[in-house]
Amino acid sequence: MGYSNGQTARAILFYGCGAFVGVLVGGHLTDRFGAEFTTGASLGGLCVCFLLLHWSFELDSQIGLTLALTAAVAQLFFPAQQTSLTRDFPGQRATVLACNNSALFLGISLGSLVGEETVGNFALNLTIAAGIALVGLLATW
Repeated sequence: MGYSNGQTARAILFYGCGAFVGVLVGGHLTDRFGAEFTTGASLGGLCVCFLLLHWSFELDSQIGLTLALTAAVAQLFFPAQQTSLTRDFPGQRATVLACNNSALFLGISLGSLVGEETVGNFALNLTIAAGIALVGLLATW
């Protein structure tokens, strides 16, 4: 994207702050409205956020804030998913949560690998990611 080291560091900072807020908010939403609602809100919101992020990069405007929002919305999902897993597998909570965390990191690694191969077309990556989030939303319904 042609960012300097400082711009890249700021982008990562915005993303990390958004993720931190998202996990906290996701826990509260899950406690208040349930895991299914929070999962749906995260996946639907993530679809929209990926498209907003695409436009933000196109316009070169508010990229940091859009990254923070995208990270926050994405992280709403994790507490809801953990709640669902502990409800569905009460006798194997520790094992299931450990496998879930391992799957998360495997997914991040595979996504990075695939994304690295197509990074020349970042807009396409965001559009595909929005589509995947939409498919996830439809699958949860």
